[in-house]
Amino acid sequence: MSNSVLEALLRPPIEFQSAGVAAGVGTVALAAPWALMMPPTLGIVAATVAYGFAWRRAKQAYRIVRYQHGLKYYKITKVAPSKIPVTPDKLYLGEGFEWTQTHTQRTRDAKTPEARPFSKPTDFEIALRKKGGDAVQKVADATDEHPVSAVTKAIAALASIETWVNPLRPYPDLGGDPIIHGVGAMDEAPVTLRNSSRNGHMLVMGTTRVGKTRLLELIVTQDIHAGNVVIVIDPKGDADLMLRMYAEAARAGRLNQFYLFHLGYPEISARYNGIGNFSRITEVATRATNALPSSGNSAAFKEFSWRFSNIVAQAQVALGRVPTYDTLLKDVTGIDGLFRDYAHMYFARQAEAGNMVDWEKKLEKLEEALGDRKTAPPVPRSLQDRNPEMIALFLLIKEARSTDNVLNGLAAAFSYDRSFYEKIIASLGPFLEKLTTGAVGKLISPDYYDSSDTRPIFDWMSVIRQGGIVYVGLDALSDSTVSSAVGNSMLADLVSVGGKLYKTGLDPHAPDGKIKLPTICAHFDEVNEIAGPEFVPMVNKLGGSGFRITAYTQSIFDIEARVGDKAKAGQILDNFNHLVMLRVRSVTTAKLLTEQLPEVDVVYLTPMSGVTDTAAQGRGVDFTSRNDDIWTKTKVPLIEPSDVLELPQGQAFALLEGNRRFKIRIPLSDSKNDAFVPESLQKVASDMKARYRTSEQWAKETDWFSPDWLQGQPLGAAAMGL
Repeated sequence: MSNSVLEALLRPPIEFQSAGVAAGVGTVALAAPWALMMPPTLGIVAATVAYGFAWRRAKQAYRIVRYQHGLKYYKITKVAPSKIPVTPDKLYLGEGFEWTQTHTQRTRDAKTPEARPFSKPTDFEIALRKKGGDAVQKVADATDEHPVSAVTKAIAALASIETWVNPLRPYPDLGGDPIIHGVGAMDEAPVTLRNSSRNGHMLVMGTTRVGKTRLLELIVTQDIHAGNVVIVIDPKGDADLMLRMYAEAARAGRLNQFYLFHLGYPEISARYNGIGNFSRITEVATRATNALPSSGNSAAFKEFSWRFSNIVAQAQVALGRVPTYDTLLKDVTGIDGLFRDYAHMYFARQAEAGNMVDWEKKLEKLEEALGDRKTAPPVPRSLQDRNPEMIALFLLIKEARSTDNVLNGLAAAFSYDRSFYEKIIASLGPFLEKLTTGAVGKLISPDYYDSSDTRPIFDWMSVIRQGGIVYVGLDALSDSTVSSAVGNSMLADLVSVGGKLYKTGLDPHAPDGKIKLPTICAHFDEVNEIAGPEFVPMVNKLGGSGFRITAYTQSIFDIEARVGDKAKAGQILDNFNHLVMLRVRSVTTAKLLTEQLPEVDVVYLTPMSGVTDTAAQGRGVDFTSRNDDIWTKTKVPLIEPSDVLELPQGQAFALLEGNRRFKIRIPLSDSKNDAFVPESLQKVASDMKARYRTSEQWAKETDWFSPDWLQGQPLGAAAMGL
């Protein structure tokens, strides 16, 4: 072993030979110093020196063997949820090391054909580990009718010993290339991110089944135990993630702050009104129409839909009503009732102010006049088949020359020909019907006056004030349209709340006048399902409101397809200061990471040899030979896109805090015998598992729903606040 430019790690561990010889000499010097013609005292000294030399050489040989073992096999770490490190200043991301030029050099060396004997397991090693794995499986499948032999049990017992020197121990196949992590496995240490840097937001990318959701679980667990406000929006609905959040809320003593919102299970879900809370009234119409198509001819219809939605929302709020999708649908498609109520309120206020005191009498006279053809005032053709009371109200507004924009807007909408009006809101009506049909409709359009419905209604500001924990399952696999609309409204609502927090903090009347911001950890799984126009200001500006956003997606194409513009997608991506990239399938996505890294020098060794057979007379030399090893430097990327595409499951490259490069392994959760999984959600979670199949099963994990876990655990529906 030397400290020269070239490392000598891919070779036989010949240091064991010198270590054995030195140990033998030390033993002889200690036991029989006379054999070495030494007095006993000198023999002890010689033995000490020999043993020290043997120990040093053995350590060098051990490093060689350990390094080569890491190149061949995957390493898996399991951590109990209660033992995940939680510190106030750091976020634990997994086990790993900082990637440097040394690791790039080692990767290139290990992938050469000459290194294959030292970087790939031999057939004999594969056979031994297969034997051990088969024995373990046979013991696990054994029954009274089909017992296994004592030899098989002994082999299984040996194979179950978890140590890297165990030749029978089976290793899971995680795909990819173990060399990528093996080049630094000996130098592993916990990889952390400073919490003070998290308001720069983090993007996690990786194709399906590679561990994104497991990383989400790891981070969310720490956020819950740190006492932060935690918001998780999961479009597909992952059973393990839902139960993990519930279990960690219980473990942290925060069950009374936990809210479960799931479109697929409305019977156990809390309720949420996505358009009922706003800073500006125009937000209601924007959220309600965001999901409508806006390309080509559809753009004009979307604008019409927005206009009428905005008028209806303003009228509802003026009448003291809380806008919901249900009331919006009712009043947009049948505007007469809202028009009548608002007009009566307007004229009543005018009368209180001393204007149009006799408006009710005028209305009666107009209605009577409409019944007599001789005295009937001129009525627009589009209103001739309408209710006389409503026509009279319209004529009264026209006569009063109202300056109220909302009233004029309602009157204009009322005056349209019905078939024409239905055409210009043709896209809005069916869309709102999707949101208000069935049990889901009551979930996202809650009836605030229904005392028989005990499910709580939450909004983001109340959740933030009480330091809440919210899991949102949007059930995108069942109805992508509804899930997308609800997700968009939630994000828009969060942006609005973030704006309030930025201006006033949690307490606008704080005695010291200082703005106190909460710590809000927002996690968006499959963010491409919910990312819309509102997502740009969210990642761009909410860091100053206490938000720490972590977004998870599969590729940059998902975001581009969602926002419909490459420039907007780039705008979103550029607002993430930290990037964690698991295995991806697109070179373009991989380059999002690799193109941010510098090029480094790697060394290539070129052996050269030559022979000269021209003899020189009188010198006695018939030929000469020469052997040289020439090393050259070449510039290569620090990490190649192919390295990202070859990552094993559960492993990632990370760019943290100003492009500091790390290679990490995400630890699995060892949840065996967890006492905090609720029995009440067993059926729900099992159903989710059967329907969705969303968990990244890249290693055999403990069954969350085994009877041992659930035995004796009372249901906490009341504790959940449901």
